[in-house]
Amino acid sequence: MKGPWRDWREWREWTPNPRPADDTSAFQEHRNRLQLRIVLLITRFTPRCPEVVRLLSLGMDKPLALSTRLKLRIHYLMCSFCERYAKQLKYMRTTAHEFPDKIGEVSDAKLPADIRKRMKDALKSDL
Repeated sequence: MKGPWRDWREWREWTPNPRPADDTSAFQEHRNRLQLRIVLLITRFTPRCPEVVRLLSLGMDKPLALSTRLKLRIHYLMCSFCERYAKQLKYMRTTAHEFPDKIGEVSDAKLPADIRKRMKDALKSDL
């Protein structure tokens, strides 16, 4: 077994981060023996979290292979943090693509000169 654990009991007690309340991963921290064996099997065939981050970034630039996408999905079964990170990346990408369409909605209004002067004076007095 990879990692600092000598046997499955140490793995079971190890908690890298507290789980969020809305954790949707299939295998929680308090696992029975069967769940633990499944998790250990999954960790042998799926990438670790740092590799998942790299793959998700790579997936933004080019399509990932089907086998890689399947490994990521399986990894999400035991790691809600990586799944959440993937959703955040997808949201940021969608929002960034929508931004050029919304530039026209920005107002051309400028601050009146007297208000700008008051703001400058206030900033100078704080220094």
